Amino acid sequence: MASVVAGVALHATPTVGPAYAAVLVLASLGSAALGGLALAAFARRRTSPYLFVALAVVALAARSAVGWLGMIGGLSATTHHTAEHGLDVVMVALVVAAVWYARSVRPATTP
Repeated sequence: MASVVAGVALHATPTVGPAYAAVLVLASLGSAALGGLALAAFARRRTSPYLFVALAVVALAARSAVGWLGMIGGLSATTHHTAEHGLDVVMVALVVAAVWYARSVRPATTP
């Protein structure tokens, strides 16, 4: 069954079952672990590019949370869809910011 907004078909609504729940569990655990590592790297380096990448990975973990909310009925299909694509935009913007900032900062010169 496909969700429809203003006559435009969105992604097919997934069947909520054990396979879907298993994928969400793996995505949640993986993104949480990666988020922890990214935040630890930022805590060690304390630079803007590390912060941007850490925040992008946290946005990835938030995407898993949106998946859970959609699965348990906490979000409508339209809100779930919009939130996922909004987090995609946030992730891309943060990664681009990290690359742009890292490429625009000149390395310190040694005397």
